[in-house]
Amino acid sequence: MIARVAGRRSDTIHFATGQVVSQRESPMETLLQDLRFALRGFRRAPAFPLAAITTLALGIGATTAIFSTLNAVLLKPLPYPQAEDLYNIRTMLTDGRVTTGMLSNGEVSRLNGTTSSIVRAAGMQQADLTLLHEDGTPQHVKIYGVTEGFFELFGLPMTLGGFTHQNFVRPAPPRPAAPGAPGAQAPAGPPPAPPVVVISYRVWQDLYRGDPAVVGKPIRFAEVATTIAGVAPRDFDTPHRGDFWFGQQLDKDDINHFFDGFMRLKPGMTLERANAEMAPIMKGLERDFPQADLNRAYVTRPLVASVVGDLGPILIIVMSATGLLLLLGCVNVANLLLARGAARAREMSVRIAIGAPRSRIVRQLLTESVLLSTLGALFGLLLAFVGVRALLALGASKLPRLDAVPFDARVLLFSLVALVISGLLVGFAPALRLAATDVRTLMSESTRSATGGRGTARWLSTMTVIEIALAIILVAGAGWLVRGFASLRTTDLGFTADNRLIFDVAFLGAKYPNPAAVDTASRTLMERLAALPGVTGVGATSNFPFRNNLEGSLIAQFHGETVDPAHPMGTRQRIVSPGYFQATGTKLLQGRDFGPDDRPNTRPVAIINRTFVKRYLAGRDAIGLQFSAGYPAPDSRNEVTVVGVADDVRQKTVRDEAEPAFYSPLSQLPLRRQTMVVATSGSDVGGLQSAIRGQVRQMDPQIAVEFELVRDLVSATLGRQQLGMTLMLIFGASAILLAAVGIYGVTPGAGRHSRQRVRAGDEAGCAARTHRDRDRTWRGLPVGADRGESDLCDPRVRSPDAGRRDRAGGGNYLLRDDDSRVAGLASFAVRSAAHGVMVTTAAGAGGMACLFSADAPSWAAGACDAADVQRLSTTFPGRCRPHSATQPCRRR
Repeated sequence: MIARVAGRRSDTIHFATGQVVSQRESPMETLLQDLRFALRGFRRAPAFPLAAITTLALGIGATTAIFSTLNAVLLKPLPYPQAEDLYNIRTMLTDGRVTTGMLSNGEVSRLNGTTSSIVRAAGMQQADLTLLHEDGTPQHVKIYGVTEGFFELFGLPMTLGGFTHQNFVRPAPPRPAAPGAPGAQAPAGPPPAPPVVVISYRVWQDLYRGDPAVVGKPIRFAEVATTIAGVAPRDFDTPHRGDFWFGQQLDKDDINHFFDGFMRLKPGMTLERANAEMAPIMKGLERDFPQADLNRAYVTRPLVASVVGDLGPILIIVMSATGLLLLLGCVNVANLLLARGAARAREMSVRIAIGAPRSRIVRQLLTESVLLSTLGALFGLLLAFVGVRALLALGASKLPRLDAVPFDARVLLFSLVALVISGLLVGFAPALRLAATDVRTLMSESTRSATGGRGTARWLSTMTVIEIALAIILVAGAGWLVRGFASLRTTDLGFTADNRLIFDVAFLGAKYPNPAAVDTASRTLMERLAALPGVTGVGATSNFPFRNNLEGSLIAQFHGETVDPAHPMGTRQRIVSPGYFQATGTKLLQGRDFGPDDRPNTRPVAIINRTFVKRYLAGRDAIGLQFSAGYPAPDSRNEVTVVGVADDVRQKTVRDEAEPAFYSPLSQLPLRRQTMVVATSGSDVGGLQSAIRGQVRQMDPQIAVEFELVRDLVSATLGRQQLGMTLMLIFGASAILLAAVGIYGVTPGAGRHSRQRVRAGDEAGCAARTHRDRDRTWRGLPVGADRGESDLCDPRVRSPDAGRRDRAGGGNYLLRDDDSRVAGLASFAVRSAAHGVMVTTAAGAGGMACLFSADAPSWAAGACDAADVQRLSTTFPGRCRPHSATQPCRRR
């Protein structure tokens, strides 16, 4: 028996009798047959699967990489039990006054035991200390004072030890002397517990090598002697990368707002119910402390949102872009499959004619597409892994929750879903095209051209338009982010970031017994630094911009006026040295700078910023104006005289507008902790840092010096926006590349079809170069130039004797090469001008990519003589090459 397989079915046909014997196979055997058939086809033409797999790998890899990042930041729960019940608490003033947004002791303590929805509430306050290592090397560290129950609130067991109740108990105040016994006092309460700290798991491993007996050991700080009370849980990370915590003793009558609040809700309780129960608590605080809590309200949000900040929305935008990139890749591969299917139209028509059902062929096509998607997903996972590691190496690991990006089950499941969706999208268009076409049409299209008939051409054109549209959307989105980032980078910060470096100093210990000694040491250090080569300015401040230092809010009152309780004058206070404005590049708009005559025993002075003038002075002259400030009410003993007006400085972030603020001279309010600012000439910054460190060590070896460039500080505040912009630029460039590759992969078939049209066009007098223009405009710019611009060489719009003129003397073709290029791009520019510069740029970039990707096949089509095409099309169908070594194509 001689048998053949019809349409890859299991029907065996006997040639002698014509009897058909049905041999039904299992679905698995059919699937294996389809896979073997697809692999054989890929081996015969490796260029197509290579292009398709590369395209899908890029789309799936980029999508998986961004999803893994999104998973690590937003989807992966925080490392605490029932993390969805954890919330961050802040406060706000509903009347618009300036506030730190933090909580007071009373606002934290009254949340415990007074509601039915809150399990526990706790507070955390940041402080600065100088850690002294065993060799005496100082290191500036952040330490956090926490209220009782802080670690218990998060639900993780301590690695070792922990705080006890005594660490949070404030000693009882002395009682007044008994009558008749001058100076006698009743016994005081229990003595305060010695200061202790809890260290992080990271510090335990790095400094103490995981010593299990570390509890009770001393730890040296320049400010205080203390011991280790415990080791925090391994996964504990509140705040981000915090290393030291100490027990904060609470005073319920303390109205200063310096605590960051946290709370845990009871299981099943909603945030709406908790907010409803918290509102009466704040009303009670408003009655008890009207000056501090008037018009104040609690503000709560999930803990994960407070940790992530605006990084989550940025990643969601980028994730949407990667979805479009994956869709573009799928459309690209589907387009390639359509072009390939047009070339296989004869094969498909024969298989249908001899009995293969359409469903069987559709299944074969879907198997091929799923196989391509599977291979693309495998390489895409590898690409995603490498891409994420590169992203972390470039600095993304410094962002919250991006120190580790795991490829867990959720990421693998996402890649599987992307595989299935891409496989269906890739195979949908070819399968639908096949199912909607009858056998006669397939047979006629298989003999008409290399690209099929009009139906296939319409599909190819439609898919090409979709490709270009998706590419333009991605490029426009990238341009939108670039424009937003550029506007942030060019925002006037109020100070100069280039050629400036900062470092913190702390004048501690017996060497500085009083404020006068601190002031003398500060002035001496600044004088030494100013004398160094390459230094152009030196200053000091209490709060340098973008350092995330808390600024207290004060209430101001002009001399002779009273405070309006409904509209109090909220303001910030910053302490700076003489020369600080020059060192930072902040402009003085009016008046003078602080000078050596501003001493503790002279009249207190101040410099106000522009926002203070706009909001509170209402056209009055600022110089000489007197006002007092304090909290919760102005203190007339602190009255100052305005001697200058400085430009606004963005203190928190680049986006936040400046708040009303005034500056006080450091010489009148000496600070033990200061931030030094050094302006340099820009040469040899490394050598200058060594010289500065040497000067500081000569003064006091226990002062820790850690430098930071102001330019890097500003860039760090824009790190999230820069990450999103960089990713969008990469995806935009990838989109243009994919669109160009897809169009290039489709237009060779159009070029082969064009060679068949060369014969008719040449007889009509249309030169080969004009054919290139026509193909480029039609195929390369399907959404650009008008149809009339591409039909100028059509025989129907030419004179009857045009063909004779062209054959005789070459003719004057009406649409030249450069004209086609200009016409297409001009149409792009005109039609997109109404949508702004970004869309115009995106369309122009897409148009250029389409134009040049369509150039090569159009040149190949127009480079052959009509006689060559007519002769060679029968010998070498679908190609243009010499009939023999002695008969090359006649190039024009």
